[in-house]
Amino acid sequence: MTDWLAFHVPAPASWVRLFCLPHAGGSASLFRTWQAELGQDIEVCPVQLPGRENRLREPPLRALPDVIAPLVDVLAKHTDKPYALFGHSMGALLAYELTRALRERGLPAPLHLFVASYRAPHTLQAHTPATATHDIDASEARRLGESRAVSGEMAEELLTLMRATMLADTAVCEGYAWKPGPILACPLSAFRGFDDYVPDDATEAWRQLTSGPFATQTFLGDHFFLRQTPRGLLQNIRRSLTRLRPASTR
Repeated sequence: MTDWLAFHVPAPASWVRLFCLPHAGGSASLFRTWQAELGQDIEVCPVQLPGRENRLREPPLRALPDVIAPLVDVLAKHTDKPYALFGHSMGALLAYELTRALRERGLPAPLHLFVASYRAPHTLQAHTPATATHDIDASEARRLGESRAVSGEMAEELLTLMRATMLADTAVCEGYAWKPGPILACPLSAFRGFDDYVPDDATEAWRQLTSGPFATQTFLGDHFFLRQTPRGLLQNIRRSLTRLRPASTR
């Protein structure tokens, strides 16, 4: 499709696309198994931001508008069938602002917005802007450092690039300021891990950002519960989308 989508496996029989946005420091590979888990009637489209994996040598983006603008252009080319958005932590913020930007462009709204492990954006001003620093999954950097296949100067170069990406993602989150506007109309589901640092009330506050149906669910695990116990989350997503499936596509 585009450099902005990676680990994407076309699903010609699908009736809906699910665009997935990762946490700060994260990458599209977070969602690489989701296509097999969700089945062929949901086409999983993992979003790959600059500065990671196959885009590692591209400079990472440091401001939210610079991330959203090209993503709007990407999605504008793929609205030939219904779509939904999923975002984890920083990805939740991106998914929310992407939904708002798509509306401003007069493009079709997502069938459903799924957000995980992030405070409702309109509440962020009341908190110290350090969310993204918790997002970084150190296990990826640790695995790289321990790898026998990547060592010496190459490993150090890769770690330097990864650190630059993490810092840029942190800047995206810390530079964000919510702006009042019309609330969303699409269904919205907000998730968190049982041991997540994002508290339940901050998850519940997403309810105030849509006039559509709203639901929350807590899963076993911490901030990275979608790595630890993904099955329940994927079942929820599939069930939620199936309820919205037009009869003509069954």
